[in-house]
Amino acid sequence: MTTIVHGIATMLKEHWFWGALTLACLAWYSTVTVYVAIRGVGDIRSMLRRLSNSKDAP
Repeated sequence: MTTIVHGIATMLKEHWFWGALTLACLAWYSTVTVYVAIRGVGDIRSMLRRLSNSKDAP
């Protein structure tokens, strides 16, 4: 584990631009992934609600 942390620290110190760009991309990707997951759960819930309501209707 310490070698991973040491490698990341070395990268950020020696190649600060690429390290910052990588961290920014990871933050953006994580944000989009969480947003899509939350919206997807909402869409699935509404779809299941509509399906259960249509089953009850004659």
